[in-house]
Amino acid sequence: MSTCSGRAMAQPHTSSPSSEVRRIELGTRPARSPSEIFVRPGGTTVLLFDRALAPDAVTLEGRERFHRVVLAADTLVLLPSDKLKDGTRLRLTLRYEDGSAPREASFLLVVAPGQFDAQVEVVSVSPSVRDERTETAQLEGELLRLREENARLRAEQGPTGLTGLFATGLLDEQGLLGVKLGQYHPRPQSILSRGTRAHVFRSTSRVAVALLLASAGGHPPWTASQATLTDAMGRRSRELRVWQARPLTADDTDVLLILETEAGPLELHEAYTLELRDGKDSRAIIIGPVRFPRM
Repeated sequence: MSTCSGRAMAQPHTSSPSSEVRRIELGTRPARSPSEIFVRPGGTTVLLFDRALAPDAVTLEGRERFHRVVLAADTLVLLPSDKLKDGTRLRLTLRYEDGSAPREASFLLVVAPGQFDAQVEVVSVSPSVRDERTETAQLEGELLRLREENARLRAEQGPTGLTGLFATGLLDEQGLLGVKLGQYHPRPQSILSRGTRAHVFRSTSRVAVALLLASAGGHPPWTASQATLTDAMGRRSRELRVWQARPLTADDTDVLLILETEAGPLELHEAYTLELRDGKDSRAIIIGPVRFPRM
């Protein structure tokens, strides 16, 4: 007798006889037990499949107890006789014509008082469909987790804006000290023009350089990826965190670039040279001298 090679995922069955169409989904892995289909003597049960069935590929236990077992291309009609009694359980197995997974569909035909399936749709769920469902559920779960994490971080972060700066001690009564640097003098072959402007700032625990980049033209889009402060002896004093509003193109005149690092009130009081590099070009853009204000 044939065994089932399709994993059945049937919806819970209701006990009342109904004209509603029942749906059974089959996977590709073997099921622990076949899905139950409820039949009754004298009642016609129609099974509708989404794939063609192989001719003469029906294995029905106790077939002599059925008036009719009619197989069409994708339909099986069952008409049990009065020989079926309450509590009867018969195995039904069908084989698909195309040979793809699942190759067979297996069910248990059950006779139980007050339970009857007049029409059943049997659907083969492909691995790709199951994977898409699983991936969608995973993405929805990850999105929910990220939303919860974002809410938690916002709650822990406390106040933002100037209130947050004061609350975290980044600002005191002196506020944020800022100084405009002198006019930028580009070196030969620099991608920046003389229109580039720069300001330096200091708070209680940080320093920053804010530049409005102006392009000299004739270069591909450029984005800073590394910024270094070098002292008068050529020694690297500090790496700065880089944030750039957008890539600098050949026609740009005002692209904001912010460079920042931690520094206490007694740190970084010399004159420094600022070196900027992108992730592709090893040539540095040199800006200087850079002097941060004192608090």
